[in-house]
Amino acid sequence: MTTKTKENTMKKIYEYITVTLFVIGIMSLIGATGAIEADQWLLGGAMALLGIAFSILGLYSQEMEKEAQ
Repeated sequence: MTTKTKENTMKKIYEYITVTLFVIGIMSLIGATGAIEADQWLLGGAMALLGIAFSILGLYSQEMEKEAQ
């Protein structure tokens, strides 16, 4: 495996991690909205915090992906 192949592999891994983190974050925020509509405030708050945390991690992963390029 050459160095260029390793770099391309890491770029793909960062890309997949970024997309996965953002998808989990968005789904958590949607779930939080549904939980609040059903008057489950504690679940809604927990899912909102989880969604925000995953979105922040996604942004961090996106920056790492930029640096890898």
